[in-house]
Amino acid sequence: MLTALAVLGGIVLLVVLFLQRGREGIDLSLGGLMRVYLYLASLAGVVVFAVGLAGVVAYVLSAAFGLEVIYGGPRPQIEPAFPVQVCPPGQTCPPFPGPPGTFAPVPDDRLRQQGEDLVRGVTFLVFGGIFWGAHWWARRALSPAPERESLLFRSYLILGTAIFGIATIALLPTGIYQALSFAVVNVPGTFRQGAGEALGGGLAALPIWLIYLWLVQRVLRAPVTRPTTVA
Repeated sequence: MLTALAVLGGIVLLVVLFLQRGREGIDLSLGGLMRVYLYLASLAGVVVFAVGLAGVVAYVLSAAFGLEVIYGGPRPQIEPAFPVQVCPPGQTCPPFPGPPGTFAPVPDDRLRQQGEDLVRGVTFLVFGGIFWGAHWWARRALSPAPERESLLFRSYLILGTAIFGIATIALLPTGIYQALSFAVVNVPGTFRQGAGEALGGGLAALPIWLIYLWLVQRVLRAPVTRPTTVA
């Protein structure tokens, strides 16, 4: 979901830039196009970081509250059936293979899923953080003017706030509902879907959304500097 929202946000950012007119019109120079790329790549880095954070959160929650809450109930262990020896009257039955002495249960794939969440989460966290940090440094080096006053920066903040705000309101209530439903309305012997994907994604998107929202409010409170004209 975060990836789809990021792609949609990038398209919206490009549309806004091409429709913008006035003092901050479209800059089709190499430097202007480079700044557009840096902001889009920065947003992509934050999305990758959030995906990794969701995986780590799911692993931590499963270790703290159990595999059932995050990955669902245990898979049913069905013992294979063996044919019953039925022969016609007056005939000798051929030997039938008997059941094995012990039944080997199927390995719990939730343990594999838990390990994959941890590995994926750490990988995406590191890569997303490095990717965002490199593009943040490039933005600061390429923009000597105050960054808060640029259209690109304001559009970047608004899109980040919208993307992670929508992800939070869509995923977090769903994950909380699934976790509470599993704990309160749990029926023995039935399989219920876990809350790992929704709950982990919502908890990962929440702090990032709050950071973007705080940055937007800081830009709104900052005094606007206008260029002075000489009469």
